[in-house]
Amino acid sequence: MTTVNWEREPGEKIEEFVAALLLLKHPHGNQPTPSKGDRGVDVRVEHPDGFDIYQVKRYSRPLTAGQARRVEDSWNTFVAQTLPALPVRSWTLVTPWEPSNPRLDWLAKLTAGHGIPTRWMGGRTLDGLAADNTALVEYFFGDGGQRLARLMAEALRGGRELPAGVPAEDLLDAVIARQRGLAAALNEVDPFYRYDVQVRPGRVNQQSWDGDLHTTSPVAWVHYRQLDADSYLAMRLLPRCAESLRLRPITTAVNLEVPVGSPEQQAIEDWLRYGAPFHDVPGTVTSITGPPGLLRSTGPGRFTFMVTADPGSDRPDMEVRLLAPDDTVAHTLHLTGVRINRGVDGPGVWLSGTDPSGVLEFRFLLGGPDRDRVRMTLSSLLGKTPADVLPAVQLLADLAPATGLVLAVRGGRPLTAVWRPEESEVRTSPLVKMARWMVTFLQALLAVQAHALQRVTVPDLEQVTPGQVGELIQLARLLRGEEIRTTWTQITLTIGASSQAPADPEFGVLATNQIQVNLAGRQILLDDVQRRVLYHSARPADPHELASAQPGDTVRLVPGSSAEATIAAVPVGDQAR
Repeated sequence: MTTVNWEREPGEKIEEFVAALLLLKHPHGNQPTPSKGDRGVDVRVEHPDGFDIYQVKRYSRPLTAGQARRVEDSWNTFVAQTLPALPVRSWTLVTPWEPSNPRLDWLAKLTAGHGIPTRWMGGRTLDGLAADNTALVEYFFGDGGQRLARLMAEALRGGRELPAGVPAEDLLDAVIARQRGLAAALNEVDPFYRYDVQVRPGRVNQQSWDGDLHTTSPVAWVHYRQLDADSYLAMRLLPRCAESLRLRPITTAVNLEVPVGSPEQQAIEDWLRYGAPFHDVPGTVTSITGPPGLLRSTGPGRFTFMVTADPGSDRPDMEVRLLAPDDTVAHTLHLTGVRINRGVDGPGVWLSGTDPSGVLEFRFLLGGPDRDRVRMTLSSLLGKTPADVLPAVQLLADLAPATGLVLAVRGGRPLTAVWRPEESEVRTSPLVKMARWMVTFLQALLAVQAHALQRVTVPDLEQVTPGQVGELIQLARLLRGEEIRTTWTQITLTIGASSQAPADPEFGVLATNQIQVNLAGRQILLDDVQRRVLYHSARPADPHELASAQPGDTVRLVPGSSAEATIAAVPVGDQAR
C-alpha cells in the first residue's frame, strides 16, 4: 500500500491532497478559491448552526518564523474578511507537521478572544484520514490512475467476454455479477467518482438522451457505447463530493461548425448570450480530459447542450401570468421543472418551465442585448386529462396583441418586465389558432366527463373525424342545459305492445335514447343522462302502414306541417318536456 511521505512530496501537491481528503470526508463541503485571495479559507463545511473553516498549509517540519507569519496573516485575513460575513462555528489549521506544545500555545494565543473554538489538525490525524482513503493516496502518489484506466477499459467492453462454460440458465446472473464487480472495482479505485455501469437492451440512438440525468443524485458524466446490434452500455459517474468536478475536472473541447445565418447559428448565439440549450449541432471534438480510459476519441460528431432542473435549489416557486389589456391578471400558471442557466459570453439568462400538466413549455430569454423573448411550445395532449391541460391551453388561446406575459414569484412579485407579443406573433401563430380550437374541444370533453364514470382523456385527434368533433361539441351544449332546435326529414318508429294509433293525422313524437360517445374507438357511456328529441309535428309516410301495424313492427314517419325538432339532454327516466 502506498503511503504519503509528507516531507518529500511537493508542497502544492500536499495542499491539494489534504484539501481533497477534507472534502471527501465532508462531501457537502466546498473550496471557495484554490489560490490567493481566499479570505483565510481553504475549505469550508456548512452545518445547520454554522461553518467549519479549514486553513491548509503544506508545512511538514517545525514552523519557521516566516511560516508562522504566513499562518498569522491567514488568521488575520479570516478575522477581517470571513468572520464578519459568515456564521462560523470553528476554525482549524491543517498541516502535515504534528505541532509541538509550544506551537499549540502560540496558536491558542493568536486565535483567542473571537468566540470560536480553534484547533490544529496535524500529521497523525492526516495519516489516519489517508489510511481511510487509500484510493486517494494511490491516485496522488501511487499507480491509482493506471489501475483505473485498466478497469475502465474492461468496463467499456461491456462484459462481453464471460467465462467459458457458463450454463445458459446462469448466463444472466453471470452478466449481472460481472457488471457489479466492475462497478465495485471502479468505485474502490476512483477517489472522486462513483460508477454505475449497466448493459441495457436496445440501441443508443433510440434512447432519451437526458433520461440518465433526471435523478435525485447529481450526475457528472454519462457515457454510452453500442456493444452490438441488440445492447448498449451506459456508464454514469456520480461525484463523491461537491468539489469532485473541480478536484478532477471532466472537460471536452469542441469546435462547433454552423452556417452563417442558419437556425443552428441562432441557437449557438442564444447559448452564448443566454445559456439556452441547443440540439444536434455539428462540430468536432479536439481534446478531452477526465477519468483515464473513459473517452479518448476525438473527431466530428453532433452535439446537444442540456440544462437539468435543480431539485435542491432554494429559489421560490414561480408562475406565469397572462395580463389582460387593462393589466389585470387573466390567467395564472404554476411553473414546474424550472431550469435556469446563464450566458457563456453574455449577460443574458435562460429560464424554462412547464405548466403542471407538462404540455406547455415556456422558455424565457432575459437580460440580453435585444428585447426579451418568450417562446412557447405545446406538446402532445394525447392521453392527458382535459381538466389538467385546459388551463395551459386556455392561456395560450387568450394570447392577443394587447395582452402581456410576466414571470413572477408564485403569489408574489413579478420577476420580469411585461412581455407583450407583436400583433404578427399572435394573429399568424398556428399555435395560438390551434389552442383556440382546442379549448372548445377540451371543454366538450370535460362536459362528457361530468356524466361518465369512465376516465375521459384526450384522444388521438388524427383518429377523430370532423363529424365526430362536431357531434361532441353539440353534445356538450346539451349537457350544459342548452336545447338545440333543428329540422328532420324522417324517422323510424317501433310500435310498442301498448301503443295505440294516433287519432289525428299529425302528432308530436317524444323519443329518448342512451348517450354513448365514440372517442377514437373508445366508447364512453353517459349513465345519468339521456338524449330526448321532440318532433313537433309528424305523420306516417304511409297511413295504411300505421293503421295495420302490430307490436314490434316499424313504421316510417315524416314531418307534418312543421319539420322542427328540439333536442335536449335530460336525467335518465325524465320523459317530461
